[in-house]
Amino acid sequence: MTYPFDRSGTYAICVAGVLDKSWTDRLGGMTVSGPEVTPENPLPVTRLVGWVPDQAALAGILNTLYENHFALLSVQYLGAS
Repeated sequence: MTYPFDRSGTYAICVAGVLDKSWTDRLGGMTVSGPEVTPENPLPVTRLVGWVPDQAALAGILNTLYENHFALLSVQYLGAS
């Protein structure tokens, strides 16, 4: 599989901590869900899913999370939109 990094796509990002729905605008329209807490992992994990126009926009989303001290757990490319 080749990854089309020069095109748009849908991404799922998981971070440690709690983000509420107000983060949607700050994160490029990503859908915020969670936090999820399980017996195996009692720490809250928030999942963000959404369309990203390019890698620069993805870097901006990740940088916003970093600047606000959210630990990045995973970034997954889900496919072209």
